[in-house]
Amino acid sequence: MKEYTLDYIVDPNCKLYQDKNMFRMNIDTKLLAQFIKVKKDDNILDIGTNNGALLVYLDQFDIHSLTGVEILPEACQIAQKNADTFIKHPCSIVCSDIKEFQSDLFDVIISNPPFFPINETNPNTVLDNRQLGRIEKNLTLNELVEQANRLLKSKGRFYFVHRCDRLNEITQCLHKYNFSVKTLQIAYHTQSQEAKSICIEAIKDANCKCCILPPKWI
Repeated sequence: MKEYTLDYIVDPNCKLYQDKNMFRMNIDTKLLAQFIKVKKDDNILDIGTNNGALLVYLDQFDIHSLTGVEILPEACQIAQKNADTFIKHPCSIVCSDIKEFQSDLFDVIISNPPFFPINETNPNTVLDNRQLGRIEKNLTLNELVEQANRLLKSKGRFYFVHRCDRLNEITQCLHKYNFSVKTLQIAYHTQSQEAKSICIEAIKDANCKCCILPPKWI
């Protein structure tokens, strides 16, 4: 039996359903939502949309269309429920491995991807749906950036959130697939003052200066 809760992302008006047994939106989802900048008539792709939380949030802006691609059928079901219930713009939820997804190119790609590499000593470990939202079983960092390059228009914007301790790897991947970092913002733990997450805006086929925004405290 599905155990849905009615929650919201950032703004109480941005309501969505979440499944108690699935990966649920977290502080990184909210950080990324507030970091993304969209323009009028943007076509937006969310890679690994999960329950569609970011799509629900971006629906409030004057965009053209929303597409969410998710490999887990259970997550697609609740993303579709959220799209049908709360999203007003044209919205497509696609159950697919992003590496097999075919489409016209997008203006903006967003992603709150898995952060943690799979345990290489035991790659056959069975992971539940919550763990699959956190561990790179179905989508590695390199695969994410590669697919963003494949599906994004030239000069298109790629927004994602990741772990600060993988910043060297992130910048190497972005350079490999012809992205230039335009904007960075680091989120810190208020109590420990340690860097927790980093939000990145990267531009495809561009050579731009990098702006580092004031830190976020969480």
